[in-house]
Parts: sequence; C-alpha cells; structure tokens
Amino acid sequence: MIIFNQALKRIFLNKTKLLVLLVMPMLFIILFAMQEERSLTIGVVDNDHSTLSQKLANDLADIHRVKVTILEEKEVYDRSVSYQIDYAIIIESGFEERLMSGEKPSIKEFYLQEKEKLFFARNFVEDFIFNLQILANGVGYHQDSFNIALKEYENGKLILTNASADNDKIPQARRAMGFLVQFMLYMSVITAGLILEDKNSGVFYRVFYAPITLKRYLAENLAAFLIVGALQVMLILGLLKLFFGMEFGSNPLNLYTLLVAFAIVCVSFGMWLVSLFKKPLGAYISIILLTTPLVMLGGCYWPMEFMPETLQRIALFIPTSWVMTGVDKILYEGKNIMGTGLELLVLLTFSGIFLAAGLIKKVDISK
Repeated sequence: MIIFNQALKRIFLNKTKLLVLLVMPMLFIILFAMQEERSLTIGVVDNDHSTLSQKLANDLADIHRVKVTILEEKEVYDRSVSYQIDYAIIIESGFEERLMSGEKPSIKEFYLQEKEKLFFARNFVEDFIFNLQILANGVGYHQDSFNIALKEYENGKLILTNASADNDKIPQARRAMGFLVQFMLYMSVITAGLILEDKNSGVFYRVFYAPITLKRYLAENLAAFLIVGALQVMLILGLLKLFFGMEFGSNPLNLYTLLVAFAIVCVSFGMWLVSLFKKPLGAYISIILLTTPLVMLGGCYWPMEFMPETLQRIALFIPTSWVMTGVDKILYEGKNIMGTGLELLVLLTFSGIFLAAGLIKKVDISK
C-alpha cells in the first residue's frame, strides 16, 4: 500500500489541493447557494369581481412569503415566461354565482413548471373552493345565511402558513449540490495531475524498479483518489448539515451514495485525461475549459427545464446531468437510493467508459 499512502499524503499535505477540494466548495456554497429563496409570486386575474373572488385574492396575499399581483388576463403569459410570476389563476366570471347555485366554480391555472413550492398555493386554492362549497351546501345556498356562516368560519378556522415556501432548505441544498458537483470535477485534475507529475519527474518509471506492477500502481492511485472523493463529499455534506441545517432528503446516505458514484466518474475521467496529455498543465487547462459547459449543461446552476430542448438532449450524454437528476429525485421527490437506480447505473457506465478509454492507451515504461 506504499503508492496508496503516498498518494493520500501528497493530496492532504498540499495546501492548494485542499483549498480546491474543501475550502473553495464551502466558500462558493456559502456565498451563492445559501441565499434565501425568493417569495412565491402569484398572479390573480379576477374576472368575477365578486366578494368571494376578492376574498380568494386577499387570502392568498395574507400567506407568509407569497406575493400576489392583480393582472389582466392578457398579461398572464408574458409575466409567466419572463419569470415575473410563478403561478397564475384566472377567476372566471360567474365564480360566486356558480358556487351559490351548487355548481363548482371555474378557475383556470397557468404555470410553466411543476415546482415544489407551487404545491401549497394550488392546494390552498382547491381547499378554499372546497370549504366554500361545504358552507354553501350547509346553509341551503341561502345568501344571507352563507354570509353569516362565512364570518363564523373565518373566526374559527386554522391559520395556515406556507411551510413549503418558508422552507428554503431544499432549494438551497439543490444549489449547494450543484457547486459541489462543479468542484468534484476538479478531482479529475488531481487524478491526472499527480500521475502526470510522476511521469514528468521520472518517479513513475523509477517505481517499477521496485516489485510494483503498472496494474498495482494504477489500482492504488485510483483507490486513493476515490477515498479522497468520498471524504470530500462526506465532509462537505456534514458541515452543511451541522452548521447550516441543510436538508438532504429523508436519509442523507442516499445523497451521499449518489455523489460517491459521481466521484468514481470524476476519478475515471482523470485517468482518461492522463492518457491524453503528457504534462500536468495540459490536463489543468482542459478541465478548466470543460468544467463550465459540463456544469451548465448538467443543470448544476439551474434546472435543465430552463434550457432549450436541443440542449436538454445534449445533456443526456454528459454525467453531470444524471447526477443532478438524481439529486432532484432525492431532494424534491423524496426518493431513496433505489429510486435513483437509473442515474446510478448511467454514472457507473460513464465511469467504465472513461476508465476503459484511459487504460486502452497503456503506458510504455520502456520509453
């Protein structure tokens, strides 16, 4: 295990490498990922202009961290596609009249994405209509009796809060994982850099004067790099959970396992870079140039749904998109590690491809 131990020492005793692995990810996460999620913006089009339609708009506006904007119907599309509003409802004419005649009032919804924070607003609107229907039915659809019952209901109803919109932890965690994935890619620089440094200094060749085979040299280096990647993920997730109370789904181990699988991809990618370059500088420049498009196309900075369909298709062929899809499943859908089986399989396939590509071009130690 001489090569294994030496590789670990060269990483953990190097301040620059520790800076890239631990300090920089935490710094970027604190500066850019810990920002509060903006309030949920709801556009309301009131074509009924009745007491109940106005009450619905007012009740929505009273919810904590919900901002309501009264719109004209022609404004809904433009405000939505420009991301000025997250969710819009159109209260059609005859809303109160239908409710008091025993019919279900008609409300149209408009939103671009099925975001987690929309669930509360949609459920609130549905519950509002459902409760009014019960009240109207209970008083035999008599207007005066309904008004009295509505006041009593208002005095006795539970106070609701937007727990989803008030909890920024999941969106923050998603952004944090995007930055972590970005800095995990730099693991490939360390992987390629150390081996290329050995080759340029001659250490790589002198090692084989000892009873050490090329296979053992590569295996112990890979094991060391993988241990470093797993420790990087564990330390950063631990710090974010301990000091910031960040949410990582029902079981943080699910997210940890997914990210360790991506660490394997990064290490394998580094081995491929070793076969392409003779000097560390070439590997360093290549990963710097590749990291930005990989994290952008992979949805590390924003959901992939924000990108054009063509770019979404291209993203299927890069590993960052698959790890972020797995992150979304764990954080937003509450999936366990079995629920991200496809993502894990694809990530391991990527790692196999990169590793095979790197090993095909074997090093000729006689030169």
